[in-house]
Amino acid sequence: MRCLLLTWPIVFVIAIPLFGLEDSEPLPHADNLIEWLGMEMPEAQESLGTPLSIFAHRGEVEEEDNVVFYYPNHLYLFWFQDRVWQVRVDERWQGEVDGLRMGMAREEVLALWGSPINEWDDWPTWTLPDRGFPSRIRLYFDEDDNLVDLYVYRSDW
Repeated sequence: MRCLLLTWPIVFVIAIPLFGLEDSEPLPHADNLIEWLGMEMPEAQESLGTPLSIFAHRGEVEEEDNVVFYYPNHLYLFWFQDRVWQVRVDERWQGEVDGLRMGMAREEVLALWGSPINEWDDWPTWTLPDRGFPSRIRLYFDEDDNLVDLYVYRSDW
């Protein structure tokens, strides 16, 4: 009887994947972009140098206005109170985020990452691992359903 009681937890742990209780879809981590969130000006300048362009991005309301630094590698840093709160890469960006590349078809992205948290609109969003603050990744597709924009952002602002 004692032997049976000791083996029960082992059997349960082994059986979890068989019953589909384990999440099998690889979710994005976006480590190569999320690392910029929360960064202060001196760190960004030391890492990336001087931006190619600086501009204002007008939001729907005044609280959504941002100063944006644009870099030649097609990386955009959005600033709020001296810290980066959002990172954007556009369709010209040559990098990769967890297997995702610019120009990929929407169905390829969904096959790679699984279902987004918001299936009700055209801009799929996934929750990223917590880094002391909640963060997300949001994708934008063109009229042919190819990826053209990607945003990683703090979702608490």
